[in-house]
Amino acid sequence: MKQNSNNKLKVILGITLILIIIICAIYVQFSNSKHNENNDIYSNINIDKSKLNIFFFNVGQADSSLILYEDKAILIDTGNDSDGEKIVEFLKAKEINKIDCVIGTHIHEDHIGGMADIVDNISVEKIYMPYNVTEDANFYKKVTNSINSKKLSVETVSENDKIILSSNFILEVLYVDNKEPLNQNNASIVLQLEYGTQKYLFMGDAEKEVETKLLQEDSLEDIDVLKVGHHGSETSSTKGFIDKVLPEISIISVQNGRYNNMPSKDIIDRLKINGNQVYITDTDGTIWITSDGITNDVIILKDLNLNGASKLGLRVYFRYALFSV
Repeated sequence: MKQNSNNKLKVILGITLILIIIICAIYVQFSNSKHNENNDIYSNINIDKSKLNIFFFNVGQADSSLILYEDKAILIDTGNDSDGEKIVEFLKAKEINKIDCVIGTHIHEDHIGGMADIVDNISVEKIYMPYNVTEDANFYKKVTNSINSKKLSVETVSENDKIILSSNFILEVLYVDNKEPLNQNNASIVLQLEYGTQKYLFMGDAEKEVETKLLQEDSLEDIDVLKVGHHGSETSSTKGFIDKVLPEISIISVQNGRYNNMPSKDIIDRLKINGNQVYITDTDGTIWITSDGITNDVIILKDLNLNGASKLGLRVYFRYALFSV
């Protein structure tokens, strides 16, 4: 009886080992095929740095926007933890080896989770985030450990501060809460970029309460490109705010499958008033905007997917099989 039990155990272990090898082979093949596919996509992206370039990355239910002009680069938000590696891959493929400043609009994983990978693999000059001392989540510890290991520090900004990279490349801070708000979304750093006659507004996850305060800002009139607040949720993009901002182009970053009713159909309809073009990353992919300071050209990079969630899912499956031996 004992001999039979031993034989059965050997068979089970043998089958399990074969399954692990198969899963590992599939994972390697999947990773390599995705890497080669992305390389083909990257090679077709020719960036003219004499113009303003803004990439609104498809990072699933998260946010990440890259702004390039001449030899300067700003990264606003870095997606989830699983997205950081993909963003680094894009940056290196396009020979962007230095980021002048990384801005985490607020301390939620879907906005700063990928920052550790950025800091670990790309030269970063400055990091800006709202002041916060309460976050003890693992992703935040990972981010702070990477920042500390590079001997960097997190700087705070205040309303009306300007982040100046050149005379034609200036970001103005319209709002930030450096205290400890009950709603972390409303700590978001809200940023406006002016380039030539064009205005670009990045809302982070700021909600209605912040929009009410921003309505007092005269500079918010006639925004050309709006990075929509809080993934197009009904918590943001009030009628009064959109009526004042009147964006010509709106970008919503969301996960495929419309997580938690984001974006809201009512918000999409509201944004489309007056012929506003609305782009949504889950269906349109990464949105690339180029500008000469007078007009904006929109390029849809449908196949440029920097969402690391699918890759992470395979990793989790592999780890589950490994530790179940």
